[in-house]
Amino acid sequence: MARLLVLLAVIAAVWVGAAAAILPCERMTQMIVPCAPYLTSHVAVPGVGCCNGVRAMPGIAQTHKDRVVICKCLKIVAGHFPGIDNKRAMGLPRLCGVRLNFSFSPSTDCDK
Repeated sequence: MARLLVLLAVIAAVWVGAAAAILPCERMTQMIVPCAPYLTSHVAVPGVGCCNGVRAMPGIAQTHKDRVVICKCLKIVAGHFPGIDNKRAMGLPRLCGVRLNFSFSPSTDCDK
């Protein structure tokens, strides 16, 4: 019985850790999807929904681990939007009036 409880505790810890990694990625996707029209040059300026998402990012990226997860998520999301203008992506935080401590560049090494 004690072994079963230990096994359940380990499984729960792994599951919670995996869920914690997925949640920020889902949240980042919701935050950045409104930026797709701007990033793919379909509109001249980012919309309010886009900038609201970009402005919320610094509150999520508190630790190095957070920034790594967010960076990787942004790269995955960007892969679903062909035609992203890299210059627009890198300038997006400035246009939305926020300074991020991580880059939007597709060449960014997320693990650093």
